Amino acid sequence: MRKAALWFDKKLDLKEHTIAHYAWVIVAIAGVVQMVGAAIRMAFGVLVDPLVETFGWSPGSIGFAYALMSIVTAIASPAAGWLGNRFGARQTMLVGTVLFFIGMMWTSQTKHIWELYTAYGIVFGISQALLLVPVVPAVAAWFRRHLGLGTGIMMVSWSLGPALVVQVLAVLFATVGWSQAFMIVGITGTLTLVLILMFFRNTPEDAGRIAYGTRINDSPLITSGNIYTKTQKEFQRFAYNTNAFWNLINIHFLGCVGHAVILVGIIPLGISKGLGPLTAAGVLTTISVVSVITRFMAPVLAEKISAKTVMFIAFFGQGIGVFLLFTADSTLDFYIFAVTWAIPYGGEGTAFPVLIRKYYGHAPMGTTYGWQLLGAGLGMAVGGMIPGMVFDISGTYTWAIMLSGAFSLVGALAITLLESTRKQLIPDWPVLEDNQEKITTSVATSVPSTSISSGKINGD
Repeated sequence: MRKAALWFDKKLDLKEHTIAHYAWVIVAIAGVVQMVGAAIRMAFGVLVDPLVETFGWSPGSIGFAYALMSIVTAIASPAAGWLGNRFGARQTMLVGTVLFFIGMMWTSQTKHIWELYTAYGIVFGISQALLLVPVVPAVAAWFRRHLGLGTGIMMVSWSLGPALVVQVLAVLFATVGWSQAFMIVGITGTLTLVLILMFFRNTPEDAGRIAYGTRINDSPLITSGNIYTKTQKEFQRFAYNTNAFWNLINIHFLGCVGHAVILVGIIPLGISKGLGPLTAAGVLTTISVVSVITRFMAPVLAEKISAKTVMFIAFFGQGIGVFLLFTADSTLDFYIFAVTWAIPYGGEGTAFPVLIRKYYGHAPMGTTYGWQLLGAGLGMAVGGMIPGMVFDISGTYTWAIMLSGAFSLVGALAITLLESTRKQLIPDWPVLEDNQEKITTSVATSVPSTSISSGKINGD
């Protein structure tokens, strides 16, 4: 595999970057973890009508399961980030995989609404936190530079996962029923997670390698041991004292309310307008596929130009775009909305790891990212409840659409209040100055002798 990657490096005349680096294996594994872990959550809208038809539950009561799952994920996220820092992302994700299997199997056998709340809402909610929170900081640890590129490639899975699973679930629901569909996806997803995590390494040090983008004159970063554990507590206290730490939690909340309303409500809304179940599911699939473009581009542009500007445009576009649904009455209208809205939606949440790096340097971001996903999870909970509750009260989804746009636009405003990223907000994360010989040898055997990177991270 490595020889093949080196051959491509030579053929493509790659100088600044290299395919022959284990960081890309980590990115690929992280992408699959996110694809499996997030897909069932993102595809929840497909489940609403089958459960209404099978059990006679109201859309609002079913939507509460999604909200509960999001709340549990949110509450567990800071702890999941800390566990990833303390015990390693791989170990934390393996526990999440076990809970993923239990949650999916139990959900497939649900007969009462309380079982749906327990299996999908609580068990699967904790699984989400343990799978999705540690993996992003773990990827960041593998990138000394070019984190935007690595994040962009990884975040593509957030679109591909739902795009694939929405259609698979829609077909399986129509052929074998929703219960068997959950069993099939649960078993397949669990086996996939167990297999790929065998090849996951928490840090470059664990794999006997160096981080991507490391230059010959860079000293290695502290990534494990007693010094690491003690130092990260000290640096986390610095982070807690910055306004950006708390504002980013708020921004994550606002953005997630805005898009959760659409992701949960678009299929029931489409069906209420006369679309068939598979056609309505295709609208959500289109959103997922089109958003791939900006999921990749947003973190890359955030690192190269301005993270705040990229995030503002995404939030503003997400807020304005939902108003196309007010005039959507045909299949064509819904698909036009899906393409238009997916572009800003894709970039709404993917630049956060880059922004954390800009503000807090190479300090471990597990706890910081976990707290941000607390805001995201609460936002997904509120947004997930809105469509069903609004429909139960008013019989339409009009107010839900308006609330979606309002939350996204307030999030855009909050982004303008963030500090500039031209300067780190806390001190630099320490390096091991006495191991210079070790890194020089590693660089000489792993990357071109000149440099992997040609520049520093730019600010706003």
